[in-house]
This record gives sequence, structure tokens and C-alpha cells, in this order.
Amino acid sequence: MQAGNYIRKETVVSAIIGAVISAAFFFGLFGFEGPVPVEGPGNYAFDFLPQSFFVGLMACLVPTLLLRKAVLAGKIDTRSPPPEIRSAFGWAFASALFALAIGLIVGAVLWLLPADELAFAPALVAKIVYGAVLGSFVTRRNLVKRLSRNSLAHSS
Repeated sequence: MQAGNYIRKETVVSAIIGAVISAAFFFGLFGFEGPVPVEGPGNYAFDFLPQSFFVGLMACLVPTLLLRKAVLAGKIDTRSPPPEIRSAFGWAFASALFALAIGLIVGAVLWLLPADELAFAPALVAKIVYGAVLGSFVTRRNLVKRLSRNSLAHSS
């Protein structure tokens, strides 16, 4: 498989996983109906912090470990050596912190808005879309970087 096709496939999978993680956080925190409170610890704006951290963590760690496995098995047409496991955990933590920073910004903006609560369905859809976009962004950024960096380092 070409590296570009592999990146596209993993990006789509990560978007789906990010959406599922986001829905799980949402349902776990807010239940299945009713208005969603925006302000305060444990409410909608605050929930962007743990949601972002875990989506960022999983969107980097799992695809990097899968990339390692695919490169070792020769399933990806690349000159890149496989990512090291130790490095994968470091990249995942860095990606989680990056995603957490994004979640902090989104949460702060929501906290400053005049709405005290949001309708259930739009709040859920927004969380799912956010998780999918964040997951796909982190995965794509990570895999492109890993394949590019490893190819350059390998060819030097």
C-alpha cells in the first residue's frame, strides 16, 4: 500500500474513533436528554478538556503503533523505518497536550458566550463533529510527520 493511501485510511478511521470517544464522553456526562449546561466544572465547556486530551492521545498512539506494525510487515510502500515504541508514547503525549490546548481554547470561548445551556441534539452533534475533526487532524499530522521524518532520516 502506498503511504498516502495508508494515511488517508487511518485518518478516516481516526475520525470515526474520535467521534465515538466524543459521543461516549458526552453521554457519560450529560445522559441522553435534556438541555446541556455550558458553564461550570464538569459541564459542556469544561468537557472539551478531557475530550480533547483523550482524542488527541488515541489519535496519535494507535495510528503510530499500527504504522509500526504495518512497516515491519512490509505492508506500506515506504523507505521509512518503523517508529520506535518509546517514541510513539512521547509523540502521543505531545499530541494529547496539543489537543488539550485546542480544547482549552474552545472551552474558554464557550464559557464566555452568554448561553447558560444548549439544546441536547446540537450540543451532541457539535461534540461529535469536533471529536472527528480533531482526531483526523492529529492522526494525519502525526502520520505525515512520521513518514516524512523517517524517510528523510533513513535516506541521509
